Amino acid sequence: MFYLWQFGFDVQQVITTRVSRMMAGELSLREARRMISEKHTASSDALVAGACALLTGGPIEASYKMIKVYQTAVSDNCSRLSKAR
Repeated sequence: MFYLWQFGFDVQQVITTRVSRMMAGELSLREARRMISEKHTASSDALVAGACALLTGGPIEASYKMIKVYQTAVSDNCSRLSKAR
């Protein structure tokens, strides 16, 4: 199930963690590269999921599938970044 409030909270937590690490000089090169590459991965995964769902279920199903891809990526980042400290 998609919870918009949780998604928004996780997005803000990931952004805040990364920006604070950048400002403190603690953001590793690996994490900086990951910030960019994961966006490309999530975008292409969402497009594929949306296209498949559009063919089988329609536009509403496609939008839910695409949002779910982003929600999963952000949730994974949130968990990973909170454990890294």
